[in-house]
This record gives sequence, C-alpha cells and structure tokens, in this order.
Amino acid sequence: MTIQLHQKSELAQFSAEQSALIKNYLCKGISDDELKLFSAVCKKTGLDPFMKQIYAVKRKDQMTIQTSIDGYRLIAERTGRYAPGRESTYVYDGDKLVCATSYVKKQTADGTWHEVACSAYYDEYKPAYSNQFWESKKHIMLAKCAEALALRKAFPSELSGLYSDDEMAQAPTIEYMSHDHYTELSNLLDQCTSDYQERFNSWLQSKKKVNSLQMLPEAEYVSIKETLEKKAMEAKIHETSETLNGTDS
Repeated sequence: MTIQLHQKSELAQFSAEQSALIKNYLCKGISDDELKLFSAVCKKTGLDPFMKQIYAVKRKDQMTIQTSIDGYRLIAERTGRYAPGRESTYVYDGDKLVCATSYVKKQTADGTWHEVACSAYYDEYKPAYSNQFWESKKHIMLAKCAEALALRKAFPSELSGLYSDDEMAQAPTIEYMSHDHYTELSNLLDQCTSDYQERFNSWLQSKKKVNSLQMLPEAEYVSIKETLEKKAMEAKIHETSETLNGTDS
C-alpha cells in the first residue's frame, strides 16, 4: 500500500484503512486527536510512516514524533542543496569511544558548497537501559546522532523541532505504576485521614506534577506504600482512640 502524494510532495490525509494500521500496529494507543497531529506532521514534512521515515511513539499518556535518519536525509535532499559528507570520524580515550563527528554538505544561495559538521558524545547519547544496537554497533549509532545534529544545523527551516529516533534513544523509558499497585495505594490512601488525603493530593500536583497515583513511576511504589501504610495505621489508631474515649464518657 502506498500513500498518495500531491505535487508538493506532501502526504495526503490518511485513509480509514491507513489510520487503522497506524493506530493498531505502528503506534498502538494513540487517540484520534493524536492521529490528526501525526498526520499533520507527516503532511508538513512529506515523510511516510509506512516506509519507516517517521514514527509516532506513545509513552504512557504522551505521544512523541520521531524521524529516522533516512527521513532526515530525504527532507534535506528535497531542498536541492544537500549532499552527503565525508565519512564520520571518531575520538577515543584509550579504547573507550568518546564522540563521533559527522559531516554534510550544503549549498548556499551564491552556489558555494559548505561542509557542516557536528559531534555527538557517547556518554550523552547511549541509552541508560540495555540496547543491543548501541552495544554492538555503537559507532554507527553515534555517527547517526551526529549526522542528525549536522543536518538540523544545516537545514534549520526544514528540520527545526524534529528529532531522530537514534537521538531519542537516550530518553529513559519510564515504567509507570501498575494497575494492581495503583489500586493498592489508592485503598491505603482511602484509609488515611481526610486532612492527609488533601495534603497527599496537593503533593502529587505541586511536586510530582501529576493528578493520579497511576502516573507515578513504578520505582516509587515501595516508598509511597510505606508512607501510606504508616499514615493509614495512624488514622486507625486515632479512630480507635476516639471510639474508646467516647465509650468511656
């Protein structure tokens, strides 16, 4: 299946079948509004998601749009002022890869060709989690990040605000609170005093910038559970004490 292009090489609106494929396979979980946004970006950039030139990536409740390095090159190619640069170069500290520098060529309005170079540092781009491509092909991966930087520097009007999937690999993938843990913590919170519930919800909004326990990282489950168990126990003891005092009177 192909997507129809008009004379300016921009994508037409997705058909119903294409929209279903995007929502069910290419980016599971995106809403209709997010699909409209993704469609608009595809139309603006002229990139084809079915050719793996552009992606919609859903992380919990937020969608990010990323392009492949091929998508970057295609956008630059369409300007008629781009040419691939020389082979990437690398810097080492002993046997340790420090950075990669990639090069592209851009023709300015006067017809002069210029070399544009950018460097990407391994410690800044290597994902914190295990990634087989970064472990087995670190030179290629780092060079692609550097090339994306160079392309964005050379063609800011066309590539401003677009980030490649390789650049975004270092963004941590957050594991959010599981439904079972969310339910458990919510039940504990319900056992706390109303005053503490108000303070806890205020803390969520002001400090954590979320409106629900379910939007917190799973890594915070244990510490929050310990706090809520303590507060729930205090509320129970206070309630028992109040009951006994009422009985004595």
